[in-house]
Amino acid sequence: MDLSVRVLGTTVATQLGQRAGAVLLQIGRDRFTRADLARVACFNFAAAANLSAILNRVLQVRDTRAVFDTVSPSTLAVPRLGAVSLAVLGAAFEAKGIGGDAPLESWVRKHLADGAEIVTFTSMKHRDEAERAAERQQARKHTAARRNTAHRLRVARFTERQESAHG
Repeated sequence: MDLSVRVLGTTVATQLGQRAGAVLLQIGRDRFTRADLARVACFNFAAAANLSAILNRVLQVRDTRAVFDTVSPSTLAVPRLGAVSLAVLGAAFEAKGIGGDAPLESWVRKHLADGAEIVTFTSMKHRDEAERAAERQQARKHTAARRNTAHRLRVARFTERQESAHG
């Protein structure tokens, strides 16, 4: 890319040059620049930033190979991480030569239970969210039942004390 200082100015030319060589996706010790991702036709740079944040801060993975081997697709069904971020992960697998010709499918198959079928990442996220919602609802019911039982016990003790004091 022509970054003419005379036309663009020193600041803009310097910033663009730094941005082109900066690490865009980091998976543990593996680092991918815009050029690395562009070589595998990946241009989803915002999704790459989200993926980096989740893999490094939340999951604290060692490298791209460790993600392929140990992190299941359902683990990545979290807020802020969508199918586009998964496509970026597939590009990272491809850039590292992990998973053959269809790295995302290979990764998903590796983590599937025997006999299970591949479902879309969006379906997986919806299913996981429905399960979490059911768990939250069950926890609310349990909390309400405990609260109601405790209240009945307090009322019974209060009533008993009142009757014995007046009675």
